[in-house]
Amino acid sequence: MAQADVVVIGAGLSGLVDAILLAETGRKVVVLEHHEVAGGYQQQFWRKGTLFDVGYHYMGSTAPGRPMRQFLEYLRVWDRLRLLPLPEDAAIEVVNGARRFAYPNGWQRFQEQALAAWPHERAGLERLFQDVVAVTGAFKWFDLARDKPYAHPLDLDFTSVSLAEYLRPLVQDPWLLQVLGVQAFNLGLLAHEAPWVKYALALRSNFDVTCRIAGGGGALVAALVERGRELGVDFRLRAEVVGFECAERRVRRVRTADGGAHAADLFIAACHPKTVLACIRDEDISPVFKERVLRMKDSRGALQVFLRLKELPRSLGQACLMIVDEEEARREPPIHIVLVTNPAAVEGTELGGARLELMTFLEHAPFAPWAGTQVMRRGAEYERFKADLARRVLDLTVRLAPELPELIEDMYASTPLTDEWYTLNTHGAVFGISHDVTQQGLARPLPRMRLRNLFFTGHSIQMPGICGVFINAFDTCEMLRGGESLFAAVAS
Repeated sequence: MAQADVVVIGAGLSGLVDAILLAETGRKVVVLEHHEVAGGYQQQFWRKGTLFDVGYHYMGSTAPGRPMRQFLEYLRVWDRLRLLPLPEDAAIEVVNGARRFAYPNGWQRFQEQALAAWPHERAGLERLFQDVVAVTGAFKWFDLARDKPYAHPLDLDFTSVSLAEYLRPLVQDPWLLQVLGVQAFNLGLLAHEAPWVKYALALRSNFDVTCRIAGGGGALVAALVERGRELGVDFRLRAEVVGFECAERRVRRVRTADGGAHAADLFIAACHPKTVLACIRDEDISPVFKERVLRMKDSRGALQVFLRLKELPRSLGQACLMIVDEEEARREPPIHIVLVTNPAAVEGTELGGARLELMTFLEHAPFAPWAGTQVMRRGAEYERFKADLARRVLDLTVRLAPELPELIEDMYASTPLTDEWYTLNTHGAVFGISHDVTQQGLARPLPRMRLRNLFFTGHSIQMPGICGVFINAFDTCEMLRGGESLFAAVAS
C-alpha cells in the first residue's frame, strides 16, 4: 500500500493546481487519474494529423494584475506558455442573423462599444458596469488586492436573483438583452437560470486580455504537469478510485480499480462530488447529506462538432463566435447558442492543421435511452440522433461561412455521453453540479464536507470555467495551508 501526505483524486486543471500548491509546501503528493492522460476537460485528441481541443476555447484575465496572469505567474508556468491575444475590436462576437455585436478585448473598450451601440440604454448599462465592478471587487481571489479586508466567498451574498431578473428593470432593448444574456453560456446556463453574481464574475473574466494559448488546452496541462513533477508530484494514470476506507470520520485510504490502495493524511477530490460520494459507504457519512448531494441538479453536457478542413474558411476570422437562433431554440432538443472556435486562425495551421470546433450545451434527458452504453457501441439509432444534432450545429455555422461544406475533410462529433465516459462526470455534466440560481451558497457542495480530511475543489464548487477552477483550487489550498500567506504571495 502506497503512503503519501496528500492524495488528489482527478488530474483536471483544479487537481493539477492543488497538487502544485501542496507539493510546494514539502508534502508528498500523489495524483490519481482514471484516464490515460491528464487534463480533464482540457484534454485534446488527434485525427489524421489534426489536433482538437475538447474543452478549451479561450482564456481571459491575462493582463498584468488580472487573476489568470497572477495565478499562472505564482505557479511558475506563465513563462512556459505562449499566449496569442484575440483581436482587439472583436475577441468574441454575438451573431443573430444579420445582427452582430463584438465583445472587444478589454473591459473599458467593451463599455465604450456597448454605450455607442445602445446610447438609449446608457442608464441601465452604466448601472450594469458599476455593479459588475462592485461584485468582482468583493471576491478575494478575483480582485487580488493586498491589505484589503475580504469576507470568505461563502459569507458573501449569493443572491437568488437571476440575470434575467437583474436586467429586467435596467434594459429594454431586445437585442441588447440577448447580447448580454448569451454570456450566461460561460456558466452553461440561460439568462433566467444564471445567478447574477456569478454572471458578473464570468462576464468580467472575459476581458483584459482574452487569448488563445499556442497549443491549446494541452499546452496548459503540460506546463502544470511539468511544474508538478519538478516539485515531486507522483502522477498515477489509469488509477480510477472505486472505494474509500474510513474510520472515525476520516478517510484512511482509497482503493483503485487495479487493486491498489493509497493511504494519506489528506484527500482532495478534484472531480465530480457525486462520483466520490457514490464510493463512500452510508455508515461513514450521513446518508441524508449524501442523498442531498446526489440529488442535486447537474449542469448541462456538451454536444461538440470537430471539423478537419482543407484550408481555413475565408468568412471566419479569429474571433470566437456565439450564434443565436430563435428557431433552433424552439426545436427539440433546443439549441440555444453555438460557440464557434477557429483555433488555426489564431495559432496557425502548422500547430495542428486547419480545423473548426463547434459546441453547444444540451440537457442529458435526450440521451437517457443510451445511458450506460459504451463508446462506439451505442447503436445505429444513437448515431443517427448524434448526426442530426451535429448537422443542426453545422448548418448554423454555414450561414456565416457558405464555403465551409466544400472545405470539410472529416467531421467528428461527441455528446454528453462521450464526456461522461471519459471524465466520469455524472451525465457528462461539463461544469459538474449546476450553478443555477437554486443551488448557490450553502445550497451547493462546499470545499469541506463531513469527513475531516476530505476536501473538494473543481467545477462543482464555487465557480466554473478555467479561471473559476483556479480560484477554487487556490481557495481550498489556502484553507489547508492556513493563514493568508498564499493569497499575499499571489496578490503580489
